[in-house]
Amino acid sequence: MALEVADADLRDSLRRMFSRFVAPAAPEGGAVARLQVIAPEVPRPAPTTRELPLVRRAPDGTLRLEGEDYSATLSPDGLRATVVGQGRFPVETVLKVMLAGALARRGGLLVHGVAVAHLGRAALFVGHSGAGKSTLGALWAGAGGEVLSDELVAVWPEATADGARAVWRAAGTPWNVGLPGEAVLKAVGTLAWDMGSRWEPQAAGEVGRMLMLNALLPEATAAGRGGLLAAAGRLLSEVSTVRLVFARDASAAKVVRGALESMHG
Repeated sequence: MALEVADADLRDSLRRMFSRFVAPAAPEGGAVARLQVIAPEVPRPAPTTRELPLVRRAPDGTLRLEGEDYSATLSPDGLRATVVGQGRFPVETVLKVMLAGALARRGGLLVHGVAVAHLGRAALFVGHSGAGKSTLGALWAGAGGEVLSDELVAVWPEATADGARAVWRAAGTPWNVGLPGEAVLKAVGTLAWDMGSRWEPQAAGEVGRMLMLNALLPEATAAGRGGLLAAAGRLLSEVSTVRLVFARDASAAKVVRGALESMHG
């Protein structure tokens, strides 16, 4: 992704925010997405509260976003975007839509959750606000573990060298606590509180309900919803579905570490 930002203050703010995720160059033969930020001729006051933008697919295939004080247009292939607005919020919003769209084209998802990694293996947990995502991330980091993200997690399937099966991967993103790293996704699950910590199997349907509530929909169309359902269904059928019941102490990290160490392959 290349950002084209004329405003120096905004450019510096974005550079600081994404500093850990800056790539020196595009991979050979890889497509480079571009986002251009344009200041509005007549600025609109920023709202006191934010809502999700209205996202519509136009007849020519472009995706149109309308927020309270900004608008954006994305090319049909999702690789070009123009944002008319001020400040960091519109840029971040469009970046999230572009990332969710790019993952959808790979059969993946952008998920609001916490992903922790150990020995190249990751577990992704989703839940309602207050379920413990940030707490788990803090406990894991305090125990020396790698927190890929405690806000937005990118997940997608990759074919193995022999083509016999797919391996799901999880990667961090720049929002909140996030690392520019990735790992093989071995489990997806929900969270619950208790006095002690334990890792237990959970029905895919129960995990799926919470996963769908926390997966970002790139566009509110039949195609967008269908792609989201298909990706979630495949993920739940190919990755272990679990529930982590944990206490607010070191036992949580110990249980997660033990579970990831036991997942071979």
